[in-house]
Amino acid sequence: MSTLWLALVLAFISGFMLIWAGGEWVGNRLAAEKGVYERVVGKELHRLFLQVSPQEFATYHAAFFIGLILLIGLISNFVIGIIVGGFIGIFAPRLYLKMKWKARLEEINEQVEEALVYMANSFKANPSLPEAIQDVCNAMGPPISQEFGVLLKEYRLGTPLDQALVNLQRRMPARNMELAISALVIGRTVGGNIPDILEEISSTIRESYRLERLIDTQTAQGRMQAWVMGLMPAGVVVMFNFMDPDLIQPLFETMMGYAILGVAAVFNIIGVALILKIVAIEV
Repeated sequence: MSTLWLALVLAFISGFMLIWAGGEWVGNRLAAEKGVYERVVGKELHRLFLQVSPQEFATYHAAFFIGLILLIGLISNFVIGIIVGGFIGIFAPRLYLKMKWKARLEEINEQVEEALVYMANSFKANPSLPEAIQDVCNAMGPPISQEFGVLLKEYRLGTPLDQALVNLQRRMPARNMELAISALVIGRTVGGNIPDILEEISSTIRESYRLERLIDTQTAQGRMQAWVMGLMPAGVVVMFNFMDPDLIQPLFETMMGYAILGVAAVFNIIGVALILKIVAIEV
């Protein structure tokens, strides 16, 4: 434990001396890197509608990075804390934002079909597409109400409605949203019946989800076989280790054993990946 604290003190002193010796150049460089980070993260936070500023997120990221290194260092040792904690601390917050974005796209995809039904019914009562979109914002929750809210703000600030729809399509690349907006823009351009277009798109999306559930049911056995095949070699090794440790011991103590395990692991991963690729059927 004393060695760990000595290493932490030395690291702190080294960092302080580096910044002090570098002077203005180091400060300007750190400020420039921080500005780039905040711009990139700011875009991700803005599109996720998170009430956190880039500066606050950068502070949380730095605190998470340092805290994780200290935690892992205290649990194991300082070197592992720097390697493992530093790696996780750097990438985990950005990975969290990417996962949030993926989940948001999935939520949008699930809400589009219901939103189109609302819009079609509203348009029949009042033939105004902006009013129909406003009804969706009033009746449904986020994230689709947030995205449609941005669309309406652009429209009220002078952006043509078709352009605002295209902006939404670029801003929110969810599959069902892109399908709905493409059909809607084309229908407005050629003068189609908007309620019928909305109802047909809704029906298409509903049928697509039905086919996806059917395919998931039919391919569930294949996915299960892939994971069973992937885990079975490890299970066999563990079983033989309990039955006869001397028989399996050369695999973990000789160079030839390491090579055999490495080749087997590579081929096993390739086999699982190929099976999952075969059964991954997109609708």
